Amino acid sequence: MKHTLLIVEDEPTIQLILEFVLQDDYHVVLKNDGLEAMEWLEAGNTVDMVIADVNMPYLSGYEMLEAIRSSSFFRDLPILMLSGLESSEDRIKCFNLGADDFVVKPFNPDEVKARIKSILRRSGKSVMA
Repeated sequence: MKHTLLIVEDEPTIQLILEFVLQDDYHVVLKNDGLEAMEWLEAGNTVDMVIADVNMPYLSGYEMLEAIRSSSFFRDLPILMLSGLESSEDRIKCFNLGADDFVVKPFNPDEVKARIKSILRRSGKSVMA
């Protein structure tokens, strides 16, 4: 059975790239912002991992990360953050808020796939070869 990835990204081009690269190995759910993603999760939907952009409207990636980590139900959900900003301050902030990994856009799709596989393996979820 495929793992389910929730991709939270407001840029349609990045959404399409991630969906195309990941759809063969994972079930991909796309949401446009953190608020939409949190509402979807709180409606009882389950995922194996979240991939989220840092800068989004309505509820930023930082705010969504804080909400997930403060929730007793979602706090252990693996999270990979994406950002177009390369500053170490952004990465440090994400890690301090509980992100499992951080990738700078533009990204190498193979690196993203490898990082997802690694995060899922570390989280105790079985990973397909």
